[in-house]
Amino acid sequence: MKPGWLTQRYVFLGDYIDRGKQSLEVMTVCFTLKIVFPNYFMLLRGNHETKAINKQCGFLQELEERFSKEQADKLFTEFNEAFTYMPLACILDSSILCMYGGISPKLTSLQDILDIPKPIVEPNSIELAGDLLWSDPMIGLKGYKFNTVRGVSVHFGEDVLEEVLVKLDLRMIVRGHQINANGFNFFCSQKLVTVFTAASYYSERENRGAVLYVSSDYRVGFKILVPQKGEGGKKVFRSEHEMSNDYDE
Repeated sequence: MKPGWLTQRYVFLGDYIDRGKQSLEVMTVCFTLKIVFPNYFMLLRGNHETKAINKQCGFLQELEERFSKEQADKLFTEFNEAFTYMPLACILDSSILCMYGGISPKLTSLQDILDIPKPIVEPNSIELAGDLLWSDPMIGLKGYKFNTVRGVSVHFGEDVLEEVLVKLDLRMIVRGHQINANGFNFFCSQKLVTVFTAASYYSERENRGAVLYVSSDYRVGFKILVPQKGEGGKKVFRSEHEMSNDYDE
């Protein structure tokens, strides 16, 4: 009998930080798993693994609450430096392309992704990199159009998605980036799937989270994560860092 991390291979799509008050623990566990089991864990970069975003959305604040300013600034700088080297996409068995955001008008081959030079300090300065982190599918759209919801990148329609799949010889695209009530959502006759694992992302909506499973014969399934609640019906969530400093040293 072997534990799951030695019998399964895992892909994490991104956005490890700014998604709660334990960004430091989450990121540390993920990096540790990658170091100890490098062939079993693939960590993709999300749009919050960029300095401009996580400076405003919670990660820097969390570090400043838990450490001295000097320590917090050092950790913030070093984590963000590590993020600049994280991959923007990966491919499963040459047929399923995974990224955090979506496709791009600049995506004409898989080599285009490999040719993006690292470190990528500001992904939005490179159109393809920005789209891999930010773009979204849109039902009924033909082609691409500016993503007014995000204020950056593009929306893409089913027609260009099918063109990319044919051109790159792919079966499916797996991405994150958008909340779904049931944790996942298909697009374009199941040729693209959005997977959102953070259950109860907004406490008032109580969305479910999902984990996607892909079998060796390309069948896909989902494990659904139902939001957990504590006393008084409140979301189980550590609101402050009062216990964390006991372990930080």
